[in-house]
Amino acid sequence: MRKSNSKNQACAGSRRGFTLPGLVLGLASAGLLVTLFIPLYRNAKNTATLRATIADMEMWARAIERYAIDHGAAPTNPNGRLTYKKPILRELLPYLERVRITDPWGFGYWIWTKAGIDEFGIRTTGPGDFLIVSMGKKERREGWTFDPQRPRSGLFEVRQAEDFEKNIVLWNGRIVRGPKQP
Repeated sequence: MRKSNSKNQACAGSRRGFTLPGLVLGLASAGLLVTLFIPLYRNAKNTATLRATIADMEMWARAIERYAIDHGAAPTNPNGRLTYKKPILRELLPYLERVRITDPWGFGYWIWTKAGIDEFGIRTTGPGDFLIVSMGKKERREGWTFDPQRPRSGLFEVRQAEDFEKNIVLWNGRIVRGPKQP
C-alpha cells in the first residue's frame, strides 16, 4: 500500500498563478499610471532642457562680455547662425567654459554682434552689443518683437507644452524673451 504524502496533496489542491480579473486589473492600473506619468516626465524633461539652454546662452554671453572687455568690442558675427567655421568661435574659444554651438533641443544658436544689427525689434548700437537666440524646441522664429516701452513684456510663464517652442532671446546678457525667472 502506498503512503500518501500530505505535502503533495496540499499543493495539488492549491492554485498558482494569476486569475484573469486580477491580471486585467493589474494591467489597467499600470496603464493608468503610465498615462499619468508620461506628461509629467515630458514636462520635467522639457523644463530641464529649457534651463540648460538658458545656462548655455548665459555662458556665451559671459564669453562675449569678457572678450569685449579685453578687445574693446564684441567679436564680429553679423550673420547670426553659429557654426564651427565662423571666426567668432575661434575668437571666443579662450573665454568659453565649454563649446556647444547647438542648444539642448539640437538646433544651432544664433548670435549677432556689433552695432547696426536689427533683429526681433532690437537694434544694436554699440560695438559691445550682442544678441544670443535659441529658436526653441521646434526651431521656429515666432512673431515676437521687443517693445522698449515694456521691456519685460517678452517674459512668459511656462504653463503648457507650446511654451517650450517659444524663442529665447538674450540682449547684452539679459533675457528679454524667455521664461520668467523666479
